[in-house]
Amino acid sequence: MRFAADDDLSPFPEALLAMPLPAGRPAWDLWCTPGRGDGGFQVAFRIHHAVHDGMGAAHDVVTLLSDNGPPPLRPVERQRPTVSGCAAVVTDLAGALCRRREGRSAPPSPSGDVVRWAWAEVPEQVVEEIARSARCTVNDVCLAAFARALRRWACRTGARADTRHRDFDAVVPMSTRDGRSGTALGNHLVAYRLALPVSAGSFEEAVDRVASQSRAARSHRRRDAARRLLELAPTAVGAWASRVMVGPGAAAMTASSLTFPAVGSCLGARLVGASMFYNLAGGLKSYLSFTRAQGVVRCALAYRASWGAGSLPALWRHIIVRPSTG
Repeated sequence: MRFAADDDLSPFPEALLAMPLPAGRPAWDLWCTPGRGDGGFQVAFRIHHAVHDGMGAAHDVVTLLSDNGPPPLRPVERQRPTVSGCAAVVTDLAGALCRRREGRSAPPSPSGDVVRWAWAEVPEQVVEEIARSARCTVNDVCLAAFARALRRWACRTGARADTRHRDFDAVVPMSTRDGRSGTALGNHLVAYRLALPVSAGSFEEAVDRVASQSRAARSHRRRDAARRLLELAPTAVGAWASRVMVGPGAAAMTASSLTFPAVGSCLGARLVGASMFYNLAGGLKSYLSFTRAQGVVRCALAYRASWGAGSLPALWRHIIVRPSTG
């Protein structure tokens, strides 16, 4: 399979999202194709989510392809869970169960509704400057800008007035890989629900509202609380709870973030950017990712074609670069 060598990276991921993983052997493969008309190329590593999560997959691909050998994986430091964090985890799980029951009556995606992929990128330094000014994280800024992009997109597409500025729930995965599980097989993830503030009146307000939610998740040690509860629960119960939290009924979107391990060169070429993509199985309607690599932050969106959301990453970029107009 070959793809045109131009600046549009989308056809490659879209084609791979439509192809099943290899059967009868470990469910992963590796693809390479020309991309970006400057003589560069694209590499895509695919792996079944039951084998590895996003951080594990990132370490895999760097180990396989980096000319300098595998970089050290920065583990997540364990902390003692808090009572408030445990209570928030249980509340989130109960809410996800209620939303899943409500979602059973919702119409399914149209048959033949293919998965599309769109992307945009900005210099990491630009996002860091906004984050420093707002005293928040780079991911907070990215999520807030996407909320503003959703608002602008809804206005342009003529969404109903009662839904145009409604906040948009997203499930935010958090890695629990520590020094003991840095490269272990399986999923080492927990998650919490975050309301993307589409209703915010300005970009600054959106940043504040996202930052307050993520700050609360950190101060209540939601990651450690969820990890501890999963460790205490029987395996079957933990697997069920994880499916409920990250399933399509929990929120309208999954929003991941990943800082890619440092790579000197790959097959003799310099890495210029990285993305995550995810097959929208089981009724999931969209997957949003922010990937930081080599001084670039890339926003990528996998979405059902019927949603028609391909312009959202470009709107996100515009808001990041010109926050005063957001």
